[in-house]
Amino acid sequence: MKKIKHPRSLKLLKNYIPKQQVGEEIEIYPNGVFTFFISKILEDIKSGHFKPKKQRINLEKWIKTHYHSPDSLDENHLKIADTSKPIIQAEIKIGKFEIIDGNHRFEKALREGKKTINSYKIYGEELVPYFYDQKGYACFVKYWNSKLEDA
Repeated sequence: MKKIKHPRSLKLLKNYIPKQQVGEEIEIYPNGVFTFFISKILEDIKSGHFKPKKQRINLEKWIKTHYHSPDSLDENHLKIADTSKPIIQAEIKIGKFEIIDGNHRFEKALREGKKTINSYKIYGEELVPYFYDQKGYACFVKYWNSKLEDA
């Protein structure tokens, strides 16, 4: 019997080349072997090349269901964080989103008593162009597809 491919399966591109940064300041988000190219995501959103879903996050609900460690944040950076700027949440695990950009903004909004914060919601398939290196990309595709098989 032929196994049916899951509709969210990712195809491993052998000639995957990470996107190149146009600006000078590079911001990345390391998550184990997966390193996401935050500055390129933001650059593509700003230019209109990438239009992720927008979502308001209820801060109280988020911290009840997600890991939250304000102790690891730089208090000086927290003071200058702009809570009007959207954070980025990404689906690194299937059906589970985590903040990959904007933890300081999230924490500042929480401390200020705000109820919600704007975010860009990026699904696993949409993350593919934004790996900082080929190794992380290849590992993600393998990991993602293995989790779809388990689902």
